[in-house]
Amino acid sequence: MKNVYRLSALTLSALLASLAQAQEAKDANESEGEMTVLEEFIVTERDSALKDSLLPTERQISGLFGDTTNILQVPRAVTLLSPAIMDQFNIEDLSDLKKVAAGTQTYNYYGLAGTPVVRGAKGGTFLNGMLRAYQRNEMPLSFGSLEAIDIVKGPAPADFAPTQIGGFVNLIPKSPFYDEASGSVTLDVDEWGMERVTADVGAPFLLPGDTPAAFRLSLTSQDGEMYWDDVDNDYTSVYAALKFQPADGVSVFVGGEYFDFQSNENPGWNRPTQQAIDNGQYVIGEPAAMISPEWRGTLDRNAVEFPTAVGINPSLFSLGIPGDVARARIPDADRANMLNLNNAADRATLYDSSGSDAFGNPLPAGLVATLAANEATPQDTFIYTQEYFDNGGVVLTDKIDGSTVLADTSDFADSEDLVLFGDIIFSGNPSRTYTLKFLYEDLETSKRSSYGYAVDTEQTVASSKFFMTDRVFIPNTTSTVGVNVRYTDAQILQDFFAEPFARRDILNPTINPNTVLLVGNQAPVGGLNLWSPTAVGGANVTSELWQYAAYATFETQWTDRISSIASIRYEYADFDIGLPGDAERAAQDPANAAALEAQSGDTDYFNWSFGPNIRLFNEVYLYGSYQEGTSIDPTQGGAIFGEQNFAENEMWEAGLKGSFLDGKLYGAISIYEWEQSQFNVREGLSESLEAEGLEIEVTWQVTDNFTVISSWTDLEVTRNDPLGFRTIPMSEQDWALYAGELTSNFSTASFDGRVRDFDVPTNNPDLVYPGQPQKTFKLFGLYSFQNGFSVNLSMEWQEEFYLDFDNTKELPEATIFNTSVRYSTDKWEIALGVDNLTDEEYFLGADPIFGANTLVTAAPERTLLGSFKVMF
Repeated sequence: MKNVYRLSALTLSALLASLAQAQEAKDANESEGEMTVLEEFIVTERDSALKDSLLPTERQISGLFGDTTNILQVPRAVTLLSPAIMDQFNIEDLSDLKKVAAGTQTYNYYGLAGTPVVRGAKGGTFLNGMLRAYQRNEMPLSFGSLEAIDIVKGPAPADFAPTQIGGFVNLIPKSPFYDEASGSVTLDVDEWGMERVTADVGAPFLLPGDTPAAFRLSLTSQDGEMYWDDVDNDYTSVYAALKFQPADGVSVFVGGEYFDFQSNENPGWNRPTQQAIDNGQYVIGEPAAMISPEWRGTLDRNAVEFPTAVGINPSLFSLGIPGDVARARIPDADRANMLNLNNAADRATLYDSSGSDAFGNPLPAGLVATLAANEATPQDTFIYTQEYFDNGGVVLTDKIDGSTVLADTSDFADSEDLVLFGDIIFSGNPSRTYTLKFLYEDLETSKRSSYGYAVDTEQTVASSKFFMTDRVFIPNTTSTVGVNVRYTDAQILQDFFAEPFARRDILNPTINPNTVLLVGNQAPVGGLNLWSPTAVGGANVTSELWQYAAYATFETQWTDRISSIASIRYEYADFDIGLPGDAERAAQDPANAAALEAQSGDTDYFNWSFGPNIRLFNEVYLYGSYQEGTSIDPTQGGAIFGEQNFAENEMWEAGLKGSFLDGKLYGAISIYEWEQSQFNVREGLSESLEAEGLEIEVTWQVTDNFTVISSWTDLEVTRNDPLGFRTIPMSEQDWALYAGELTSNFSTASFDGRVRDFDVPTNNPDLVYPGQPQKTFKLFGLYSFQNGFSVNLSMEWQEEFYLDFDNTKELPEATIFNTSVRYSTDKWEIALGVDNLTDEEYFLGADPIFGANTLVTAAPERTLLGSFKVMF
């Protein structure tokens, strides 16, 4: 991190120097009497600036639904996170959105929250109203460029690009400072070793020609050791923004962020069982050695990649107990029923190479050599057998801490992201406004995990839209018509078919080479490396996608009490799909290259919505919303495989919103149903999902000193199609006997002879989606003593929920408390906080398609937080 801190210091020095120069320029201009135009600019921008309030009715939301500026007038459930709310709730990334608001959840996908989860489905991420590059978990989305967040439930309106149906977040970028030259430096720390420095400066100034302007520069640098052992979260974010008025009625706002993320994934505990969840009892041991010189002294991939097709002894995938542990904890009579790998006869039985594969072919020569080499080497290990359990033997377990996870210090998950955005607004005519918006993003990521996973992604997005907003052409209606062009060039190169991470005993202090699987460009193969086998819906793909759209939105005030928002969007998409790499790669794999290219084509679709809003009395509104159309659901890395990534959706919602007690109390209640097709990255196919739910949100400023925010969510998501690929639900005994087996065929017998037909599990016939609680209640209180001191306390209750579709593993009910105390002056602020105040033992849900039966992650224990901020 030395380079990171060096960059931080240099950038901070530059920021401070810019601030000093801006102040000098301001003083000089004031002395020369040239500040009239700048002061007018400052007043105008201050009037339209984001208000830092806890009450959502005090914030304008212009830009989400045309000219609508009040949350009460929007016929849709919306949650507004002001800078004050983000600060008080300590919201640092998308996974923290579950702390506040109804309908916000998180799927723990290897510890990196790249996509919001709203109403039980993946959502879209917009910056300043423009859709960003899709990334599932390439990196945690940087918050270094944003000031506030709007969370919108349901699919995006017509003037936004189509995205998933659950909802979306619109990130409000940090705006230039208009009032005066100012800045701050903040240091945040926690007890696990996280250190984050944020420097933020800005000022108004005059460009040549007396053009009024303002700038903002922000640097965030984190050296982030985490609660989980050997998992880091290091990043640097550099953000800059400029706003100026080159002519009367013309406003320009441009900005950009560079984000450099260096970390590794957090898979959690492998070998999850109900005993581990309830009592922390982890199944110990590792399989017999399958070390191969061909694979640089690590695990022979040929033996584990497709274990059902390789004719080797199934006991090679059973766990083994080290000799000293076995002799101390297993009675002699029980050990006699295990395979003793210090015994040559037992090794000969285990490493027998006389079999053939599932097609009757002899075993590969390299695998035969691996078996022979390991048979010749004594191992002080005892291997579990079925005979051992038939005669009363038990599985050995040891206590595991939540911080112990399947992570290796050699693992990495590194990303670089550059995003640029801009607005040009022509508002000289108050009846008609023209707006040009653009966004450019370039994202690259590279991951390696020693348990057998590798991925490289590259994605470039360029998008622009131009629209006109007219307020007089149609009586009582604000009409917006526009066009949108978006280009996405994306590629994913992935290697994950083996992933035998259940082999590794994560309680061992060192990594056994017998549990390391070389993947991707680490693999010792000659010539070009295509990584995993590629097919339509397989691991590797590259795609170019052009989207051309025309849209219109009509906001109509029918009477004093009745209004509506209607929108329609037509979009044409053209896409080319192929194999990653150059022509030489395609020539090496012509069948799959041709299959992927055959998916190239084009499609078109409509999105439309209608939302009436009725003011019942005073500031109480009854609303409805219906939307139907197409969502685009890419694979990891933003690429698509064809028309299966274009998912149809439908949603209806009804609700009641109101402002009471002279604007001091805001309340909203909504009910909804949605249905959509979601892309399954394991099978390359669409799967049909539907959901229904109830949401309640209340914000009450009880007194000038005391504010309460609360929410309730009741949500159920179900799958309409039978289940495809997912991992086998394992008990303690299963892990002991089959830890090396991960099979994708559930309707036929695997190599151990068992038949698994779990397309519709007996315990879950309705296919209710697991991985997150269906009911949650959140309560937050803030008390300000009006003398600089304030204290807050929040509570989040979540009911018990299943980790997997098979409903074999239930995560417990939990109530999590967080609190902080702060003291503020005009020049500095200090805050001390505690997350998980009562040290509640609870778990994070997981994506249930693949990881839920093989991984579970314990949430962090009680965590002490500190923050110190200096303002100047």
